[in-house]
Amino acid sequence: MDQRAKLLRNLMEEQNMKVSDIVKRSGLPYSTVKAILERGAEKAGYVNVCKICNALGISADELERMVADQNYEPTTLAAHFDGDDYTEDELDEIKQFAQFVKNRKQS
Repeated sequence: MDQRAKLLRNLMEEQNMKVSDIVKRSGLPYSTVKAILERGAEKAGYVNVCKICNALGISADELERMVADQNYEPTTLAAHFDGDDYTEDELDEIKQFAQFVKNRKQS
C-alpha cells in the first residue's frame, strides 16, 4: 500500500468511517474506492483521489502535504454537521475537542 492510501485509511479510521461511507459521500463505486485504498492512490486517477479526499474533508493538496510532511495536520475540519449552524467559537471548541481525542488516541 502506498503512502497516500495509508494516510487515507488513517483519516478514515480517525473519523470512524468505512468504505461504504466514502462511497456514499464521493459517489464512486465501491470497487474503485476499495482498489485505491488497497492497491494505492498513486495508480488511481486524480479525480477519484480528489473525490475520496473531499469525502474525508480534506483537499488533494492537503493529502500531498501530508505525504511530504508526516507531521502535517490538515486545516480542514473533517466532521460533517447536518442542518445546524455553528458560531466560530463553537467551531473552535469542536476543533479543540477533536484534537484532544486525537491526542488521547496517540497516548
